[in-house]
Amino acid sequence: MRIKVIGLGSPHGDDAVGLEVARQLSRETLPGGAAAVACDRPGVDLLDELEGIDAAVLVDALRSGASPGSVRVLSPAQLARGHALSSHALGVADALALAEALGRRRPELRIVAVELEAERREGVSAAGRAAVPEACRRVRMLLAELTRQAHFETD
Repeated sequence: MRIKVIGLGSPHGDDAVGLEVARQLSRETLPGGAAAVACDRPGVDLLDELEGIDAAVLVDALRSGASPGSVRVLSPAQLARGHALSSHALGVADALALAEALGRRRPELRIVAVELEAERREGVSAAGRAAVPEACRRVRMLLAELTRQAHFETD
């Protein structure tokens, strides 16, 4: 099974949390042999990153009104129902809808979302920095789950 962790974001403020999670995880040996990559433009670049893989864990910032730095796991269905994942012009839900419209095969997805602090232009907030280890833990947990699932499907 080919799996990727894709950290999404921009280098500005708490929106960089997904990128930082990907950077940290890229220095580890991940469950299922997953690779971790940072993607600072989630539109077309995300579509390219999803090409040719079986599963992905996306990590991005979320603005939902929850406590800054809180970490949640979302399904693609929750994302489609309007959770405001990503502060980018072409967000994750839009990129996934575009992939579907283009007839691209979508890998199995899991989403780890870190709540943004209110508008912050410089540097990741203390809450954002504190969320990185928990986001990494959740990603590892999801990778292990995807790997187990793939193992059972091949038996």
